[in-house]
Amino acid sequence: MTADPATNIALSINTGSQSVRLASYRIEAGTANLMKRFHYDESETAAIDPLSVLLNLPSPELVMHRWVHGGDWLTGPYQYRAEDAEELDKLVALAPLHNPKAYRWLQAAMGCWPDAQQILIPDTGFFRTMPEVAWRIPLPRGLCKHHGLRRHGFHGLAHAALWRELREHDPTRAAGRVITLQLGGGCSATALLNGHPQDTSMGYSPLSGLLMSTRPGDIDVGALLALLPHYSGENLATILNHESGLRAVSGESGDMRTLLASRRSAAAMAIEQFCYRIRQYVGAYAAVLGGLDALVFGGGIGLHAPVIREHIVQPLEWLGLRMDAGRNAGLSDNGGRISTPDSPVGLYALAGDEERELCEQGLALEGSQ
Repeated sequence: MTADPATNIALSINTGSQSVRLASYRIEAGTANLMKRFHYDESETAAIDPLSVLLNLPSPELVMHRWVHGGDWLTGPYQYRAEDAEELDKLVALAPLHNPKAYRWLQAAMGCWPDAQQILIPDTGFFRTMPEVAWRIPLPRGLCKHHGLRRHGFHGLAHAALWRELREHDPTRAAGRVITLQLGGGCSATALLNGHPQDTSMGYSPLSGLLMSTRPGDIDVGALLALLPHYSGENLATILNHESGLRAVSGESGDMRTLLASRRSAAAMAIEQFCYRIRQYVGAYAAVLGGLDALVFGGGIGLHAPVIREHIVQPLEWLGLRMDAGRNAGLSDNGGRISTPDSPVGLYALAGDEERELCEQGLALEGSQ
């Protein structure tokens, strides 16, 4: 970075499965001050051309890229260099809805700003400290080692950002047993003990765990074995990544907004199965943590769909979750507490600033070099 802090600009590029979010920051005395945000929704439109966006931005000295699946090579924030291209190429196929898109934005950023530091920040890095009982896949050890099979976990930036924001609202509960729910196009749950992940719903790939927009979440592998004689691996990958989940169950759409507005019984079933799967994980993770101090909703659905939060929480009152109906219905886009004052478990729906989390992790790496 340049010597004059007034000229230092950092850019966070957060590529999701159905959106791209960017945020530019002015770095002054080591502090990131937000300049501007950009959000591009690709759920119903063609993919955004990275160059059409980046060429209109001020030149940054640091560019932070969300990289969903880092495998065993990218395990934490890392300054990318051209000679790393071969290693990065190997990671592209690990998350077909995310890594190829992130790679396009990385290449565009390098073309626009060849002198800027390009920092890769893997979602999977947040979960590298999970206990072995949570990350080990129960297949032969030699097979797992040879093929790099383990439960990696995903949405690490989102869960880290949600916990960081919870700590600002309620530091006592944040220091205890917390479940964070990242609910958007992709969905995941994480069990945290004082901010350290103990388990998470996504495993070797972003396909497992909760029901998602077009991904199935947990599915009996026997069902896939039954399909193998009839479909190629490529066709199965398309089905699992693009044609399953809410879209498959509803037969209508993978967009929760569309399903909530629908009067079709299949749409209602998709919503119920979505909430049911989340309740399963909340109960399981309460057992993993030995109790629960806070449940945090995040992501587009988690923050903006009060009826979904209600459907999830209401049957869990026995677990100490007491929702304030007024707070839940009237929550602003900034988020906040949605539990009653006497609720044993704190309930929150928070924005979870992933772009700032990207920026903070990138600055920490830059400062350590």
